[in-house]
Amino acid sequence: MRLISNKVTGETNIDQDTKLTGMIIGKTTVSSGVSLKMNGTINGNLVLQNDSFVYLYGMVNGNVVNQGGSLEVYGTVNGKIFREGGRTIVDSKAIVRDGIL
Repeated sequence: MRLISNKVTGETNIDQDTKLTGMIIGKTTVSSGVSLKMNGTINGNLVLQNDSFVYLYGMVNGNVVNQGGSLEVYGTVNGKIFREGGRTIVDSKAIVRDGIL
């Protein structure tokens, strides 16, 4: 499993299983078949491709677009969650500022 514990700037493609404890500034896409365990922060939109897995304990300052992955939200989304496909679970203690569509 890859660990991102520092600050990454620019559009980022997560193409291997990753744990994020740092920060990504820019749009982040999780590739098909890949998991992201997120305790850090993404300043930008987060996109889940088909068959990806995201466990969001940290914060997304942007929108989250689930195109067909598995999304579990326990942290904060300062934007909207778009459910275009896949599975989306939002914990009762999670915060989604602009709603779930």
